[in-house]
Amino acid sequence: MKDITLTVVEDNRTYRNSLLDIIELSSGMECTNAFGSAESCLQQWEAGEGITDMLLLDLNLPGENGLKALPRFRQIAPETEVIILTQNDDFHTVLEAVKLGANGYLIKGATVAEIRSTIREVFEGGTFIDPQLSRLVMNALCRTNDPVENPLTTREIEVLELLAQGYSKKEVATKMQLSYHTIVSYVRTIFEKLESPNLAAAIAKAIRQQII
Repeated sequence: MKDITLTVVEDNRTYRNSLLDIIELSSGMECTNAFGSAESCLQQWEAGEGITDMLLLDLNLPGENGLKALPRFRQIAPETEVIILTQNDDFHTVLEAVKLGANGYLIKGATVAEIRSTIREVFEGGTFIDPQLSRLVMNALCRTNDPVENPLTTREIEVLELLAQGYSKKEVATKMQLSYHTIVSYVRTIFEKLESPNLAAAIAKAIRQQII
């Protein structure tokens, strides 16, 4: 199995080097690019160079901040998973990041083990929000609206329900006796039908619309 390739965008040199050390010492991970600003990374990615499986993105950056840059990263590299790693613990910011397509949100100060496990969980199709903030965010995302017509098939609902219970895509494939690629295809279709950029937003919308 190939290593998870990562890009780090972090302006604090000391913290950036710490992240690079964590990745270098982690089995199955490789950091291929590191930048001190969003613009420098976007410039390379827009040229079709250096796009990786995952992006670790700070928010408080010089020039264009991470939150403003996030939609551009998602547009250029829609298959790249994005984990926000920041000091910003305002749940409104977390909510906005999730809505814009972040797959994970960690507060700086997370342990080495937490950073490694979040990278692996998100890479396998999960979504992770720092436990300090996750309940507030999910409560905000899941405020009840009137039910609407369900756009999902029975199979798609089953997949989404399992993912909402915390199973990874690989575990869902095993439980449903389907291939991993089939589950990935289901998830992509679910995102399209629910017009959601990531799993957290899709689950929240499905709950809000009483689909699951």
